[in-house]
Amino acid sequence: MRRLATVIFAMLLVFGAGQAGAKTLGWHGTIDLDLGALKTLTVVGTGVSTVNDSSGGTHLNTLRLAGGITGTGTIPVTDPDTTGTIHDIKATVTLGTGTLSGISGAPPLNPPAAIGIKGFSRVCLFLGCDINGWLPLNNTTNNGATGIGIGGLLTLGNAGPVRISLESGPWTLGSNNGINQTKDGGFITVSQTGFVHGPASANSSTAEPSGVIQLIAPQQVTVSGLQSNSTALTLFFTLTLHFVPEPGLLLLLGSGVVGLGLLGRSRMKK
Repeated sequence: MRRLATVIFAMLLVFGAGQAGAKTLGWHGTIDLDLGALKTLTVVGTGVSTVNDSSGGTHLNTLRLAGGITGTGTIPVTDPDTTGTIHDIKATVTLGTGTLSGISGAPPLNPPAAIGIKGFSRVCLFLGCDINGWLPLNNTTNNGATGIGIGGLLTLGNAGPVRISLESGPWTLGSNNGINQTKDGGFITVSQTGFVHGPASANSSTAEPSGVIQLIAPQQVTVSGLQSNSTALTLFFTLTLHFVPEPGLLLLLGSGVVGLGLLGRSRMKK
């Protein structure tokens, strides 16, 4: 009888933690910098999100993040049909903090759908990057109000022969289109799409462990002043979060399983 009471208590704890756990969810996540046919730069991390304000529930409406992903890398530009002048892209990225809402009714998300990605990128136009310098992903001269995951136009090099414009868009779950310039001067359209889904691909249970949200933040890069030509390149930043049980919930689930095992063993002895 005592063992049965232990099992019931453990299962009640698990059930109660599952209900409260709807307010916060741990996650494993990635930020992917995707340039179509080129190699994708992936940065990984973990964190804890707050979902749906204080109302709980499993239908993901509001998502608050406090960072958790940071890293750096290089993307070589080797496809001759993608661009004729860019050699590679270097980037250092850090996920910022912020809140997204209107997810259940997206796209689009409710403004401001802004969780910035801080850091720098460098577009290497020839065989090296010495003349180009680092391009900020977030515009620190505008109090962070321009950049990847936020939106706005950032232009560098107005006083020199080469000017680089970065037109950023905020996070969205919808389809995003951009253009890449080919080696022969033509243009091709590239696209990425976000999504949400929960266990068994049910959108109404996204705010549960095993739920997934994928957000897209586009950036159109235009370089002018190179042999009187312009070069266009689209960068897609993709933020993907896989929700996982919090450690405390896993411990309680384990306690419940152990309790059931003890109960079964007791019955076998009888």
